Amino acid sequence: MIKKKNYQGHLLVANPNNPKDHLHQSVILVVTHNETLGIGLQINNPNTSISLANIGKNIGVPFAQDHPVYYGGNISVLKIHVVHSLDWMGPSTIELVPGMGITNDVSVMAAISRGEGPKHFRACAGYWLWEGGILDQMLDPRDHTCPEPYRWEVTPATTENVFLVDPEDQWDQAIEDSAKFNIANWI
Repeated sequence: MIKKKNYQGHLLVANPNNPKDHLHQSVILVVTHNETLGIGLQINNPNTSISLANIGKNIGVPFAQDHPVYYGGNISVLKIHVVHSLDWMGPSTIELVPGMGITNDVSVMAAISRGEGPKHFRACAGYWLWEGGILDQMLDPRDHTCPEPYRWEVTPATTENVFLVDPEDQWDQAIEDSAKFNIANWI
């Protein structure tokens, strides 16, 4: 049996030939990946109906400056996950790649509201979930048994391509990064 690659800490970039639907031109940060489960946060789709200030008001964490909340995915859309630089870490922070982690509790929002949080962050509401090895099937171009109509390109997540690219340009940049990553792995 061939061991599958673990893509935790990578970006899934929607293939240009994917259906033009809710995942069209999406960029998803893989936060968990094993042979049976994949979990990712979409990081390039700002949700215009909510913001951190709205959420903070509801939980008693006031924000002097407003920040967008991204549509992370269609599962648990009321749960906030904050992907951030590791210049700040809380008790539940998990490192995804060197310099970048994820925190799922209110400590990161409280720190951001006080101006003591991470320098770079994206707050995401919800997440995407792939069970039963479906993500591996979508990532294997030789696998034609995948029941999903999606294919993904992959590139390692970095502080630059996660936090320093405007959301409207993120897909274009990630497609370019994935092409360079694939070429570098061919050599």
